[in-house]
Amino acid sequence: MPLIGHPKLVDFAYNDWKPWENDIVVSSYPKTGTTWLRDVCRHIIYEHDSLEFEFTKALAGPHVYLELGSEVKYDLWEKLPWKRRVLGTHMSAEMMNLKRLRNSGVKIIYVMRNPKDQMVSMFNMSKNLPFPRKRKQNMFVKKGEGYLDHILSWYAHRNDDNVLLVQYEDMKQNPAPEILKVAKFLGVDMSDEQADKIAALTSFEATKARMQNLALLKDFFNKGTVGKWKDHFTVALSERVDQQVEEKLAGTDIKFKYTL
Repeated sequence: MPLIGHPKLVDFAYNDWKPWENDIVVSSYPKTGTTWLRDVCRHIIYEHDSLEFEFTKALAGPHVYLELGSEVKYDLWEKLPWKRRVLGTHMSAEMMNLKRLRNSGVKIIYVMRNPKDQMVSMFNMSKNLPFPRKRKQNMFVKKGEGYLDHILSWYAHRNDDNVLLVQYEDMKQNPAPEILKVAKFLGVDMSDEQADKIAALTSFEATKARMQNLALLKDFFNKGTVGKWKDHFTVALSERVDQQVEEKLAGTDIKFKYTL
């Protein structure tokens, strides 16, 4: 499936891909802010009137995800006119050759979102996937169960010097400080004024308006709000998710924000 990736590409990314020293990989579970954070990184590392900034506007879709498409694209990436690449992946940490990436100087940013809003966003997008209704329902349930395991796979690397964990809700609530944190991690000097400007340019609403025509699925960008789950969840479902979070994330310091 497109949201999982092709096993052949997963294998190629692990064993054969030779990343550049300054590559940036934005990693996440589907519908937790991958495209948004990649756009933030694009604004941080490129001059806004540069050729790179302009041509990377079109690189928002699956063709820059490590596990999607064909390995031919890896050759194409070598020839495109960018000095620093912002790539994406939905793979768990175990599926990536983290030792090679770290030795190569690759920076990895993992973004996580509260699981209730993630489930709603995933459900809304899944309605437009070209699969039978029963298959979509089964996919939705299995993905919901796997999200917390995905988080834990990356949480284990939270202290790696080339891995940064950020939360979607923090980016929504206080974008400028989070942008400064990401810029520092990427080795980019940035002033408070520059961070404020990028925060305005990369608000979820601005990003959605700019990239909506690049998405391959209708409603790929949904509302981007925090707390929308309240309009969809029953009390029983909310409590079920709370219990799963408590059990799965016991012993971690991860605290989700379900409202702002």
